[in-house]
Amino acid sequence: MMTEWLFENPVPLATVLVAVAALALWRALTGGGRRELAVAAGTLLCAIIAILIGRAVVTPGEEALAVAEALVGRAVSADAEGALELFTKDAVLNYGARENPSFSVSEIRAALQSLERRNRIESNRITRISGRTIDAVTGEVELACATATAQSSGTIPTRWILRVCLDGDAWRIDRLTFQSLFGRTPSPGLWR
Repeated sequence: MMTEWLFENPVPLATVLVAVAALALWRALTGGGRRELAVAAGTLLCAIIAILIGRAVVTPGEEALAVAEALVGRAVSADAEGALELFTKDAVLNYGARENPSFSVSEIRAALQSLERRNRIESNRITRISGRTIDAVTGEVELACATATAQSSGTIPTRWILRVCLDGDAWRIDRLTFQSLFGRTPSPGLWR
């Protein structure tokens, strides 16, 4: 809970604290005393500290978001080798759901290499991205994109889940789940 409400997104907590500080300040100015003024100052200081802590601490969920954004950038620029560097050596790909059978990193390589040729991305827009911390060394990102490729006649909506873990001294993707393509479960071998 502390990770989600303080480290990853301190704005709601800080907003509540600022509102409490404003109320205490109003009470101090309309007949209150030093006590209300001290409460206002202390609460405002807590709000500032919450924002500073949120900016100073980088969580696995935030690391996962950075890796996901890097992957999208490299995919759009057709940098298959650069994108592969974002995966662990034993990364797996699932189609539809995480519980479905896994395919090895060679399937991920084929998917990324197809972006250099027939599936070259002409435009891409991230329509949804959210990250969360799973544990001290794992983060997860849910990602949705609207992509136009060289061979598509319009934008293609896709949804993904990326699990990112600390691999040595770098954050890398160890599981990529291709959830949906046009709202349906994609088929394995789609890239070949």
